[in-house]
Amino acid sequence: MDETDRTTGEFTDEEEDARRSSVFAELKPYCVELLELLQNPTKHSSAIPALLQLFRSSRPSALQPFFDYSLFPLLLLLDAAVDCRSQQKDDTKENFMPDVQKMPHKMVVVLKKLTYGALLSPFEASEEFRGGVIKCFRALLSCVLPCPDMCCACKQIHGLPTLLESRSVETSLCRSLKYHSESQECLLLFLQSQTASAAVGHWPSLLKAADTEATQGHRGSAKIRIEAFTALRVLVAKVSSKAAMFLAQDTQSRVNRSASKVG
Repeated sequence: MDETDRTTGEFTDEEEDARRSSVFAELKPYCVELLELLQNPTKHSSAIPALLQLFRSSRPSALQPFFDYSLFPLLLLLDAAVDCRSQQKDDTKENFMPDVQKMPHKMVVVLKKLTYGALLSPFEASEEFRGGVIKCFRALLSCVLPCPDMCCACKQIHGLPTLLESRSVETSLCRSLKYHSESQECLLLFLQSQTASAAVGHWPSLLKAADTEATQGHRGSAKIRIEAFTALRVLVAKVSSKAAMFLAQDTQSRVNRSASKVG
């Protein structure tokens, strides 16, 4: 059949294979160019915005087989960007091993790497860099949606705070995507599991980014404080546990102290 299945409205296997081949043909030169940037960081490249456009215009089912392939150079660039700015070199960072890690663990690795970038001091990285990293952290958490299983306990999670639902562009975009995961493991439940507890317990260190800005007084960035608190509110909404409730109270107290310093 040359067109989509008229009964289901979905692509046939042959058409899906053709779409995936087409996506990979576009994806490969961008990924190669990103790897070349590691060797020549001063080179001007349009690969990242072009890659973003490709991700936005492609079907998730066509991108899924190349998840590790496309994520690998992006994480290497993120590591390089953080390391070249950091005054304290950390050799204990977790490496990304696409052949052995399942989707939930990959998500944890990415969020941990973003946390390293968010915790850079104002003397190490610009406001734009640190704020952009925190936005990425929030966007990734916002895209962790309930799984299709109607009996899953993730349905008890009520979603994002009201103030975030109206302003989060990332969330509105993610709602239109189908749930795709090679393991089909519920990512929301994983975030609440004992396995993820150590990583989740580390992410509230984003508060350090807000505190650092607050200690700078009028020289500190209000935008970064807001982004950090917003990201943590998303984390609280996703984790939805007693620990998260404690984090929410601590976050609110810090917001109040930060506001008093600004005033």
